[in-house]
Formats: sequence, C-alpha cells, structure tokens
Amino acid sequence: MQAIEPWVIWLAAALLLFAVDILVVGGASGVLLLFALMAGAGTIAALLGLSLTAQISFAAISGLVFLPVILVVMRRITKGRRAEHAEGRVATETFTLQQQGNGLQVKALGDTYPVKAEQGVADDELAAGTEVRILRFEGITAIVTPVSKRSPPADH
Repeated sequence: MQAIEPWVIWLAAALLLFAVDILVVGGASGVLLLFALMAGAGTIAALLGLSLTAQISFAAISGLVFLPVILVVMRRITKGRRAEHAEGRVATETFTLQQQGNGLQVKALGDTYPVKAEQGVADDELAAGTEVRILRFEGITAIVTPVSKRSPPADH
C-alpha cells in the first residue's frame, strides 16, 4: 500500500474546511475559513518538502498572518446581516431601559446592549425605566425611540 503524500492530506483538509464553511455556515464563519487557509499554507509547505514540524509551524504562523485579514473581510461581508435578523425579531416588542454605570442599556434577545437615541430624539427623553422600541442596531448599540414617541416604519 502506497502512503498518501502529506500535501494531499493538507489540501483535502483545506477543501473540506472551506466546503463546510460554505455549505453549513453559509460562508459566514471566519474561523473555518481561517483554518482552511492555514491548511492551504500547510499544503504549500508540504509541496516545498518541509518536515512535518515545519509544515505545522508554517500553517500556524500563516494563521497569525491571516487572522487580521479574515477579521476585516468578514466584518465587511457580514456587515448588517446579523443586525437585520435581530431587528426583525425585536421590531414588535417594547423594552425597558436600565441604568448601567453612567449609561443606559436595554436587555433584548438574551443579551444587554448599550443604547443610543434615534436622531431627533432628545437625550432627556431616555431615562432608566423608559419603555422603548429598538429601531436598529449599529454594531452592538441599540438605536431606540421611546414608545410614547411615534416610531418610524420598520423598513429602512
């Protein structure tokens, strides 16, 4: 029986990780993409004839190099996708503002988010205990308007 070349194993791992990222997670998993790129780097190291230790080291170091690139790319690709999904889930609900240190926060979707008033809403209209609607998310900040104030339509 003939042994499988190391570069073939690395390449198979890279393709499998990439396929799982695309088919299962819809291309939104930066972690699987990073591992696929690392395995691709391992493929290159194996094709260069480096030892197994050098191949693993090359893959690990490439992960450190690719990580910031993946973070920037994934942030641009997924910008707003998660927020749009979350906005749909909170569009019909009202929430009560809570005081947290010097700022306000709202608990929604099982998590707590810092709050910012929608443009045109005075800061003094928002205080702990105020009932609000979440209009959208900007990053991790919930953009809110008081329930007493007429909320703009949900589709922006």
